[in-house]
Amino acid sequence: MGEVLVCQDTNLERKVAIKFIQDVKDQRRLFDELTALQKIRSKHVVQIFDVFLNKADRRIGIVQEYVSGDDLQSFADRSSLSIDEYLKVLYQISSGISDIHAQGLIHRDIKPNNMKFDQANIIKIFDFGLARFSGKNDSTLGFAGTEGFAAPELYRVGLVPFTNAVDTYAFGITAWYLSGVEIPKALLKKPPRLATIPSFSSIPLGIPDAIVKLLDRTLTEDATERPAMSEIKDILGNYLLHGKHRGLLVYRDKTYTLEKINQVVKLGVEKYGSIHIKYDGFNFLVDAVNSSVLVNNQLVQENQALPKSCVITLGDNSGKRRLFMTFDISNPEVVL
Repeated sequence: MGEVLVCQDTNLERKVAIKFIQDVKDQRRLFDELTALQKIRSKHVVQIFDVFLNKADRRIGIVQEYVSGDDLQSFADRSSLSIDEYLKVLYQISSGISDIHAQGLIHRDIKPNNMKFDQANIIKIFDFGLARFSGKNDSTLGFAGTEGFAAPELYRVGLVPFTNAVDTYAFGITAWYLSGVEIPKALLKKPPRLATIPSFSSIPLGIPDAIVKLLDRTLTEDATERPAMSEIKDILGNYLLHGKHRGLLVYRDKTYTLEKINQVVKLGVEKYGSIHIKYDGFNFLVDAVNSSVLVNNQLVQENQALPKSCVITLGDNSGKRRLFMTFDISNPEVVL
């Protein structure tokens, strides 16, 4: 895609990487898309500081954050990950891609050697030479991407439309590559033969069933059936935070804490009703309910997950006899 130079920013006293992109047919479009990328403030996306045109050879230069660590291809080739490490790596990648998509952009070249570890061991996605706006001229004439990581729709003849789902597909291939298990030969065909590939459940890492189903969906033939990267990020994050939440139920001058898996808090007042709340490690669920109980002024059902902050009301529907309590859930962060 082009030459990369490591330079010293003498004003801010930091190293930067300058990538020169060659053979750009639509410079105005690329400038617009790279300018949009400058607005991304993501822990897992290399920050772009500036974009310029080198007048000497008409190449576009991208001045970006310099990341000195190994790329994920080198890392995966020499490492064997535990299931916890594997999920943390996937969480970081999905977070970065989700942030790119939130800016209205498609990366189009997601693969292990376009991601690096920084000095704090945080994964950063880089190389935006193929980036495009989603929903705006999102089609390509001829193949664009990296064979083995490119979605099947990109191999079609003629003008090929594409969506964010091409990044989701590439994420799925990357997830397989990072598992340490050889990528199935059917995925390396041009185009890939998805009907014959095994499930992620065949990978001997002990991947949770819900995440197996999620990863299997990333490699579907129909692009519309692939999950959004924000959904992938949220589900992976939820698993990494299993058992790490804390719920506080406050009624008058009493506080009840839930933080142990399968712990239940039972609160009832005679003639007003009762509610039992259980923590299953992922959510705080209404384990049992008696009489008329409202959550944020809506009737609540058993097994319903409580929102992160709510008011619970016990009492009759007339509103003449009611008691109120609050319930709040902590917002833990994934520790990488």
